Amino acid sequence: MAGARDSGISPVQKEYLDILRSAIWGEKPSYIPSDVEGVLNIANLQKTRPLILDALQKAGYEVTDPYAWEIVYRTASTHIATNRTIVELETLFHKNDINPVLLKGQGVAVNYPRPMLRECGDIDLYVGPEQYVKTCDLLKSLASEDDVANGSEQDKHYHICLDNIHVEIHRFCDTLENKRENKYLQSFASKGLSHDLVPISINEVSVLTPADTFNAFFLFFHIWRHFLLEGVGLRQICDWTLFLHSRAGRIDATVLAEMLKKLNLITPWHIFATIVVNYLGLPLTEMPLYKTGFEKKAFRFISLILKDGNFGHGNIVTGKRPSGFLLGKWFTTKRLLKRPVVLYRLFPEIRPQIVTFAIGVLKAGINRTKKEIYLR
Repeated sequence: MAGARDSGISPVQKEYLDILRSAIWGEKPSYIPSDVEGVLNIANLQKTRPLILDALQKAGYEVTDPYAWEIVYRTASTHIATNRTIVELETLFHKNDINPVLLKGQGVAVNYPRPMLRECGDIDLYVGPEQYVKTCDLLKSLASEDDVANGSEQDKHYHICLDNIHVEIHRFCDTLENKRENKYLQSFASKGLSHDLVPISINEVSVLTPADTFNAFFLFFHIWRHFLLEGVGLRQICDWTLFLHSRAGRIDATVLAEMLKKLNLITPWHIFATIVVNYLGLPLTEMPLYKTGFEKKAFRFISLILKDGNFGHGNIVTGKRPSGFLLGKWFTTKRLLKRPVVLYRLFPEIRPQIVTFAIGVLKAGINRTKKEIYLR
């Protein structure tokens, strides 16, 4: 742990971080927390409860609450179902000459000591613009009429739910409102999602994941975007930590630095790099582009992350969306801009990135509103 720098983190949050650090490395914690219930409450907020429960059991704590173990069993069942769906989709797409790239999710779960303890999210498959329509049509052929009717589409992906498993087909891994930055992002992605792809095994089926250097960037980029928009949980940061450990020595720091500098993300990278080294235990030698001097900033970031929780679930959203179309749109826009305003006040060191992000949110909201007015 980071010693005296933790003075602003509560005792139960310190205990949670200690247990989480042991959990992601498959180690036995050195002690049982004095406030187990408090630690588990934080774990719920951070989407890491199964990991924490397993670590507590290793430490000798007897978990007697049947509901606690129900979450573990449900997580393991979802893990099995998600992997089964990935294999089904991979088989279908390969038969139709489509080779998707698995983003995040189960592609990084394999790096955990016990992958089935990582809480699952969506299945994100990148196919690129050329294969996008064909892939979506194939996906719809597996779904019911109701599932297709409930599907949704954004600029970057199509989303549908198959037997309670959420699937997203990406034509772009992500997009940025700033045209210059988006051009850089798409250029990096076109290389990182088509060359030097890394195969992993899921249920004895080979599944492609992004090139190592691009994946190191993209996992961080995903964390950063959620941190700005609503809040990010430690589950995603654990994903990044264990990925960097598993690919140590295979990430091109020069290429990575170019990506970060072009997108003005080098300072946020240094801050989150300090978090994974100081609080999650990644060896310093395995953290690309690590730089000293960011300890205080990292402490302030981790304090906010512990408070906010996964996707900002620790923040209570107040107010009811108005029924009117334009009033409703303005309500949503104000809610989305509320967090950048708070971050701007708290973190002077990242104000340029926050301003760019907030302008992008505002522009995207205006463009969506114009489109919906046109379609009405």
